[in-house]
Amino acid sequence: MISLRQIKYFITVCQVRKINVAASQLNVSASAVSSAIKDLQDLVGVKLIERHRRGVYPTPEGQRFLRHCNTIMASVAIALEDIPRNKLTVTGKLSLGVTVTIAGYFLSSPLARFSRAYRGIDIEILEYDRVELENKLIEGELDIALMLVSNLGQADKLSSETLIRSPRRLWTQAGHRLSGKSVVSLLDVSREPYIQLMIDDAKRTTQTYWAEYGVEPNIQFATQSVEAVRSMVASGRGVTILSDMLFRPWSLEAERIESIDLKEAVPPMDIGLAWSPNKPMSDQAQAFREYCRTEVTLRNITSLVGGEELD
Repeated sequence: MISLRQIKYFITVCQVRKINVAASQLNVSASAVSSAIKDLQDLVGVKLIERHRRGVYPTPEGQRFLRHCNTIMASVAIALEDIPRNKLTVTGKLSLGVTVTIAGYFLSSPLARFSRAYRGIDIEILEYDRVELENKLIEGELDIALMLVSNLGQADKLSSETLIRSPRRLWTQAGHRLSGKSVVSLLDVSREPYIQLMIDDAKRTTQTYWAEYGVEPNIQFATQSVEAVRSMVASGRGVTILSDMLFRPWSLEAERIESIDLKEAVPPMDIGLAWSPNKPMSDQAQAFREYCRTEVTLRNITSLVGGEELD
């Protein structure tokens, strides 16, 4: 019989395109992932994935099977979500802080489902930059925050929990000269005009991992707008390195963008929850925390690039 574990491993491999990266996200060994995929292929009777120059991709049969796997995991997540538990007894106000990246690319779907599940909780959503958001949490002005926990500046004063790790990859114009290379390094990228996103400490994060490898990006344009970055990259004005959560294969001008793995181990973008350890967590915040854990299961059944099917 096919197990939910095998299905989960298969979906994760299709999302991140590499066995070792999938294993890291699943907190298991790469051999365990490979073995689960092999057993799954034996049970299904067809080849579901194949190796390419830039990683592991589903075969045409694997793409069709992936859609069924998504449906299965969605049904399981919805079934768990539907169990009443203590939803009807939790009422009151929840003060939720978010950053601009979370508000724009992650918040709407889990928030809508949470509001339906916990109708007695009145949610106040407040958007701040990272520094102010951390201060609000420490001072007890917010119950909990949904933010990029990989960017925490006062981690020693906050408790946090990672929900999703979104890999960072190189974005280029379709057909860019780097797309034809078997391996793309940060040194290769440094020779190209670079489009720098500025929101949520993106520049500080960029500088950190570039400095680790002793190279610097050739920044030609910096902007607070993800759509501006997308348009500049798609039109061939430069390249950038951003997370899969922000990726879309088309710009607003309908020009195509490619996503390419990098040779170096560029750190992922971690999306998660943060709260003050000195403030007792309210029932409303605890309900939201538990719900976000369920939401991770829902997010895992669709790609971190916004629910679009893999190419």
